[in-house]
Amino acid sequence: RLLPPRTAAKMGDEESDYKISYYDKETGELGEPGVWVSEPGKAKVEYASGDSYDGEFNDEKMKHGQGIYTWMGEENDDGERAVKATYTGSYADGKRCGVGKMTFPNGDVYEGEWKDNKMNGEGLYKYKKGDIFSGTYVDGLKHGENGTYEYGEDQSRLTGTWEKGNFLSGNWEFEGAGSYSGEFKGGKPAGKGKFTFVNGVAQEGEYAVPVAAEEDEEPPEGEPTWKGNPVYTSVS
Repeated sequence: RLLPPRTAAKMGDEESDYKISYYDKETGELGEPGVWVSEPGKAKVEYASGDSYDGEFNDEKMKHGQGIYTWMGEENDDGERAVKATYTGSYADGKRCGVGKMTFPNGDVYEGEWKDNKMNGEGLYKYKKGDIFSGTYVDGLKHGENGTYEYGEDQSRLTGTWEKGNFLSGNWEFEGAGSYSGEFKGGKPAGKGKFTFVNGVAQEGEYAVPVAAEEDEEPPEGEPTWKGNPVYTSVS
């Protein structure tokens, strides 16, 4: 199988024409709508696109603090719109920053740390199809050590080192069928590794890519082939 897909598309905030209503600091009720961010405080903004933001603004008239941003889909035949995506969490100087939860248009859900509108730091990403990733993100991509990706279909799990969204090395555990530990490339095991089976038998070896017969020839196409050493067992 191929390794995990990239996360859902980036979501920007709609900042075009809008109307804004501030919450009364004493009663908590919404005041009359205006057409610009006039002061710091908590307010509700409704954009021309149908999107909305309900949350706090700072002295620079930017989203700052806790807030909820809702993206709306296109109008249907009855002139109604459905919610397309939501973000609930922290903002800093107009951008998603801190801890927050995003539900993407495709149904994926991420809950964790953000920076500059990107997933950045520790987080939990749940794919609509049932897969789950728990680990560190940098600039919106899986990156760092000890990140775990669990496949919902067969419950197998990848745990190890990630770099810019790609799994480089670690352990692939198969539900009820042992594990493989080693290097990965292009979404598949590659290079040196080891299979360990549930009966205690282990085999070290290498996934070797096809090589050209002559130095000046292009290497033939094909999947890497497992070349294992003689097996041994850890069962006494």
